[in-house]
Amino acid sequence: MYEKEEDKLNDFKKAYDDISTPLDALDNAISSGFQQAKSAKQKPRKMKWIMSVAMVAIIVITFVTSIRVSPVFAQYVTSIPGMEKIVELIREDKGMMSAVKNDYYQEIAVSKEKDGLEVVIDGAIADENGIVLFYTLNTDKKQKEISIGETHLESSSGEVLDLSSVSFGMPHNSEEGKKTYSGTIEYFFEKPFKSREFEIDLKITGDSFNEEFSFPFKIKEDIREKKTFELNKDVTVEGQNMTILDATVYPLRVAVHVKMDPGNTKKILAFEDMRLVDERGETWGKTNGVVGSEIAENEEIIYLQSNYFHDPERLYLVFSRMQAIDKDKRKLVVDTEEEVILNQPNGNKLRNLEINGNRVSLSLHTEKRFSYFMFGKMSDNTGKEVTTERSFTYGYRPDKGMAEIGFNMKGSDQLKSPISIELEFFPNWITGDEKVRIK
Repeated sequence: MYEKEEDKLNDFKKAYDDISTPLDALDNAISSGFQQAKSAKQKPRKMKWIMSVAMVAIIVITFVTSIRVSPVFAQYVTSIPGMEKIVELIREDKGMMSAVKNDYYQEIAVSKEKDGLEVVIDGAIADENGIVLFYTLNTDKKQKEISIGETHLESSSGEVLDLSSVSFGMPHNSEEGKKTYSGTIEYFFEKPFKSREFEIDLKITGDSFNEEFSFPFKIKEDIREKKTFELNKDVTVEGQNMTILDATVYPLRVAVHVKMDPGNTKKILAFEDMRLVDERGETWGKTNGVVGSEIAENEEIIYLQSNYFHDPERLYLVFSRMQAIDKDKRKLVVDTEEEVILNQPNGNKLRNLEINGNRVSLSLHTEKRFSYFMFGKMSDNTGKEVTTERSFTYGYRPDKGMAEIGFNMKGSDQLKSPISIELEFFPNWITGDEKVRIK
């Protein structure tokens, strides 16, 4: 039933490719969630974030297309009050849709109200390593914009929750104004948690709100156990060697553990089209939000949508297209005094460096829209870390084959040029045709 969803999302992507629009809010929302996860965790781990093009399109444009589900599932959804909005939030994630279909969604229904704003935690989907909370914001007056500005989760038992990432999405917007908005908050942890009772703190900001809420909630004791498949399969793509160590299947997502050969000449930045495929050709692709985490210099976890509730006879890990750059070109180096690019990956795709106060902007030249934000950790000539206040990507212009990208530095007058920027993503690829059997 899901192949029709993918076809319609692909059609929507084509429409999005012709639209020019600033994506500041998207970058800021992602950065906000990342910074909370970064400050909360104890062990350093580099998280990789990406919103799929289809998801960005849904954010930017009113999504009027109705994606069909099976009649049985539709009847199931409409028979439960409030479930329609839950499905609307997760319809792009086949794993979570399957969890709902298999009665793994649990109702929580706790709420608090303050000065005309009610916050409701509707329910959750949880596994050993993560919790996805579904919430609703109800207001007494119409709001054109409202959002979760901050969130904090604690165990009521005192257990330390070792967060690896937390995300709570884009601000909610409506040109006409609305009184009800729904969304999700996703928490993922470095190790399995034991707690079933929690305290959540939320800061809600809007047109006429700036409120803080704190209240307890519980999840069910019955959490499904993970399924781990040991693989240890060696793969070579255009001379770059890697080993697929294992794949761990959770109800919320699948974690694929990959180790690169330290002797590779290129840095693999992203497995763009990695997916699970069963014997009938049904696929499970990348998640929205956090798509991977780097656990060591040459080792990372890649996250895919979950097939936990689907048990095929045969299951394969398939990929053919990887972003990769030469290791000696993995950093963008810019002279902020002379406004010159000193180092970048081959191809001269970054041009027209401009420095205006704290603002750094460049033009990215590609044949098609590149829907990844590429900048990672930054440092100046003394090794001092550079803090960014905001990042931006302005819409791709097909007539010129370019988009404007950049960021605002904090305290640029205290930094020593040049600035070195680690590249998390970049429009340069190696290709192959790899298929690893999982079961």
